[in-house]
Amino acid sequence: MKVVYGLMAQNGDAKELLWDLGFWESEELAKDYLNSEMAKSRGITVEPFNINDAIPIHPEEMEEEKMAACSLCGIEYNREDVNMTDYDENVCVNCEPEYRENPNLHVI
Repeated sequence: MKVVYGLMAQNGDAKELLWDLGFWESEELAKDYLNSEMAKSRGITVEPFNINDAIPIHPEEMEEEKMAACSLCGIEYNREDVNMTDYDENVCVNCEPEYRENPNLHVI
């Protein structure tokens, strides 16, 4: 869990999150924004929010997704777009219908 800070507006008996203004990592940064950009606004407060941090590692540390080349056309695709299990060759989604009709197609 991670704590971020957002702005809440008082609307009658309920509070409404001003989600389109964003979130801040510290309460001080949120208050600075509120005081500098919204100084004339009334009824807006800084509130903490607990969120799930879905990616526990930084994106820079994540392994890049590998590409796969089609054996018929030679073009590289995302691995999800190349069938590497049903045939002897790697066949992309574009070549697969023709390959099903004639499995003896010329391989690059």
